[in-house]
Amino acid sequence: MDKVSIFFTFLILCLHNSLTPPVSALSPDGQALLSLLSSADSLSKTSSTTLSSWNSSSPTPCSWQGITCSTQNRVISLTIPNTFLNLSSLPPQLSSLSSLQLLNLSSTNISGQIPPEFGSFPHLRLLDLSSNSLSGPIPPELGQLTSLQFLYLDSNQLTGKIPPQISNLSSLQYFCIQDNIINSTIPSQLGSLVSLQEFRIGGNPYLTGEIPPELGFLSNLTTFGVAATGLSGVIPTTFKNMINLQTLAIYDTEISGSIPPELGLCSELRNLYLHMNKLTGPIPRELGQLQKLTSLFLWGNSLTGPIPPEISNCSSLVVFDVSANELSGEIPRELGKLTVLEQLHLSENSLTGPIPRELSNCTSLTAIQLDKNQISGQIPAEVGNLKMLQSFFLWGNMVSGMIPASFGNCTELYSLDLSKNKLTGEIPEEIFGLDKLSKLLLLGNSLSGKLPKSVGKCKSLVRLRLSENQLSGPIPKEIGQLSNLVFLDLYTNHFSGFLPREIGNITVLELLDVHNNHITGEIPIELGELVNLEQLDLSQNRFTGRIPSSFGNFSYLNKLILNNNLLTGSIPGSIKNLQKLTLLDLSSNSLMGQIPPEIGSITSLTISLDLSSNRFQGEIPESINGLTQLQSLDLSHNSFHGKILILSSLTSLTSLNVSYNNFSGPIPVTPFFRTLTPESFIQNPGLCESIDGYSCSSRPPTRNGLKSARTIGIVVLILVSVTIVAAATWIFMSRNHKYMIKHSLSDPNPDSRGDDFSYPWTFIPFTKLGFTIDNILDCLKEENVIGKGCSGIVYKAEMPNGEIIAVKKLWKTKKDEEPAIDSFAAEIQILEYGYTMNITEKSDVYSYGVVLLEILSGRSAVENRVREGSHIVEWVKKKMGSFEPAVTILDTKLQGMPDQMVQEMLQTLGIAMFCVNSSPAERPTMKEVVALLMEVKSSPEEWGKTSQPLMKQSSTHSYSIPQ
Repeated sequence: MDKVSIFFTFLILCLHNSLTPPVSALSPDGQALLSLLSSADSLSKTSSTTLSSWNSSSPTPCSWQGITCSTQNRVISLTIPNTFLNLSSLPPQLSSLSSLQLLNLSSTNISGQIPPEFGSFPHLRLLDLSSNSLSGPIPPELGQLTSLQFLYLDSNQLTGKIPPQISNLSSLQYFCIQDNIINSTIPSQLGSLVSLQEFRIGGNPYLTGEIPPELGFLSNLTTFGVAATGLSGVIPTTFKNMINLQTLAIYDTEISGSIPPELGLCSELRNLYLHMNKLTGPIPRELGQLQKLTSLFLWGNSLTGPIPPEISNCSSLVVFDVSANELSGEIPRELGKLTVLEQLHLSENSLTGPIPRELSNCTSLTAIQLDKNQISGQIPAEVGNLKMLQSFFLWGNMVSGMIPASFGNCTELYSLDLSKNKLTGEIPEEIFGLDKLSKLLLLGNSLSGKLPKSVGKCKSLVRLRLSENQLSGPIPKEIGQLSNLVFLDLYTNHFSGFLPREIGNITVLELLDVHNNHITGEIPIELGELVNLEQLDLSQNRFTGRIPSSFGNFSYLNKLILNNNLLTGSIPGSIKNLQKLTLLDLSSNSLMGQIPPEIGSITSLTISLDLSSNRFQGEIPESINGLTQLQSLDLSHNSFHGKILILSSLTSLTSLNVSYNNFSGPIPVTPFFRTLTPESFIQNPGLCESIDGYSCSSRPPTRNGLKSARTIGIVVLILVSVTIVAAATWIFMSRNHKYMIKHSLSDPNPDSRGDDFSYPWTFIPFTKLGFTIDNILDCLKEENVIGKGCSGIVYKAEMPNGEIIAVKKLWKTKKDEEPAIDSFAAEIQILEYGYTMNITEKSDVYSYGVVLLEILSGRSAVENRVREGSHIVEWVKKKMGSFEPAVTILDTKLQGMPDQMVQEMLQTLGIAMFCVNSSPAERPTMKEVVALLMEVKSSPEEWGKTSQPLMKQSSTHSYSIPQ
């Protein structure tokens, strides 16, 4: 550029600057927005590209990201979702944005309360504060937003009531407050929101009361979701007026009564979710009028009667799930008209009769679940027409006849479970031609013949369970070609011949169980190649020879069961490598030699060590004292000699048998040995009673259970006495009318002592105490509560002498319940046992079980609600004792997982209940718990379709259940 050009450019710039007014300060709207920025996290300001564009030197915020202005430069939209603000509170100054129409701060990590000032936006049409950590109540002032059409407050921690003032929002179309902690009822005034299209308030577990019938007049509603709440009562018949309703989600609630036939008038209904409730009565045949219905979920109720044939008129039905009810009658043949049906779930009912052949017309079917019914007849050969079928569950019925070879035409089949029926005949070879089949479960039938060699072709198999049948002949060596097999389960059949050494090629195998067959020959040393094996059961066969030293490769093995065979030789020293072994059973063989000292290094042995009925000899090795967690030891029926004093170091033992040996010397005098009966020691002539545990007394070993029980009683009494003095003062209740009158008159505020205090008290101290019963009663106040359990409330009590004690007040029992003293006795027994100072992994297993229950159920250990069922253990026991399916105990967020995962969680639930057994002696150790949990796990490729299909993804449809 030449000098002339530069000169003229300079003149132009000067002229422009002289005509441009000076920069003014940021507009009031911009300053209001900066209040949001000033409250934001400092890291957010620098890392967010959105917030970094908010320049305070700008005259207006109209160029800032996430901001839209009107032609008058007024902010009309503040939309910055998914921006990490990390605000501890929302600035009320935002309410000065008087022209604001859209306010979207969803997923911005905001906490605190919603400012009441947010009710001052006269033109606001959308308010989205969802997916944050907002707490406190919904401000009633939001009812002043008369232009509001969209209100999203879901996925926060909001509490309190649903303000009736919301009914003033006459333009409101979307009202979503699900997944909060709202603890009120639904205001009937909301029935006036005639413009409403979506009403979603589910996921509020403390939302109670009934569904107001007035809501049935919201004729523009397309989605009504109140799932996972505490709502009760019935489904209003006024819902028939919801002529535009597409999704009705009332599941996982306390709703009872019958399904209103009037729902058949909701002609636009696509999704009807009424599962996991307390619904009774029949399935209304009027539901057959819903020709646009795609998903019908009624599982987990107490519905009775037959499946109405009229359901076949729902020509758009894709998923039909009525499992876990009390339905009876036959499966309607008319269901064969549902040509687009993909999932049919009828399990856990009382259905009878045969499987209709007409179901083969439902060629879109991918899942059929008919398990746990009373279905009879034969499996129709037409099942082969279902080319899209992926899972077929029929276990737990009374189906007879042969397995149709036509299953071989179901080329998409990956899970076939026909267990626990009355099937006969041979296993069709065609099944093993299915190259996607991963689970084949046929156990518990009367199948006969040989296992075909073609089994080796089905290389996709992950689980093969053929146990409890009448299969015979040799186990084909081709089974070793199943390189993906994790479970091989062939027990209780008539298999004979040798165990194929080719099984050692299945290196991913975790369980091999062939017990109770007629298998002969030596155990193949190639089994040692199964380095992932966790359970091996070869018991009750005719194996000969030695235990292979290659078994030392089983570094993950937790159970080794070889009993009732013809094994000889000694226990290989390589057994020391089995450092996860919890159970070892070598009983009833012809093993000989001494107990290898290496066995004492297997510290994981916690469940059982059984060497009985063999030819072992020698002394018990000193190293056995390393088995400090072992619970059961059986050395009976051998030729052992020497002393048994070393066994007194096994402090975790709950069962011991050393009978029929040549042991000698004194019997230990530990508390455990005192509990044993004479049968544990008989036929050991050299054993003798002892006073000190080291020398024999003149008394012969004539122990008896009565004397032992009396000794235990004395010990327990002493321990209880010490425990009560050390831990708490315990109180008994007995009626005394004079005492009740006296204290009622002396206390001007009788309610202050609670409703159980009308009972007089009898005080039984076990030692001299420096306080009185009145000192205790004065402390039994709500503010002193430190815990609530299944049997009562625990209070912190400060005595006049400054001593702090804990006091438990037992729940007052009802007339038809056991006396409270039983609960008191249970508490004494627990005090887990813990005061014996025999603290092992068992001491914490109860607490671990409670934690498992909290995780699985999504509930806290002690809910805010008191009285019956307040403690999670009692709540789960009550649920398991009812007619409700066990899956209802799980957190609703877990119930929609794949079937395999749900089953594993239910097994974990069983383990948790094992941990919280009321009898400490029946609880497992923590190591046993680990072993049990390891047995539960499975690989993702085994996860099947859910029997409660909360979610499904396919190439043509996508289902998700709203709340």
